[in-house]
Amino acid sequence: MPELVAVLVILGILAAVAVPRFSATTYGFDELKFYEQTLGALRYAQHTAVATQRTVCATFTGGTQLTLTYAPTYGVTACSANLTPPGGSAPPYTVTAPSGLTYTSATSFTYDRTGRPSAGQAISMSSGRQIVIETETGYAR
Repeated sequence: MPELVAVLVILGILAAVAVPRFSATTYGFDELKFYEQTLGALRYAQHTAVATQRTVCATFTGGTQLTLTYAPTYGVTACSANLTPPGGSAPPYTVTAPSGLTYTSATSFTYDRTGRPSAGQAISMSSGRQIVIETETGYAR
């Protein structure tokens, strides 16, 4: 009998620890990851625009994807080349929403060579999180 009780206690502890890990969406891990990836991509886009002195475009597609492209020639505003993500993986740099999450309010925009956005932005997500792009500085928060 004591062995059976010990096994039940161990199974109860494992269930309490392991089950939340398998249902990450329920506990917000996917929402936080999606938010952080989007925020990181937008900050990377601004830094790339300043460092390379090129226009960088942030394009939102279908409410589920953010793609970063840039203008390969100085002084040109049309983005025709895919931006390579950090670490050198294959371009384009994209952020794709996990199942069940979307961008509820996001408009495509550009960063000029000084890092300023074409317009201030408030990017809302279905998880209730929001990213604000400052109009004057381009800072994403």
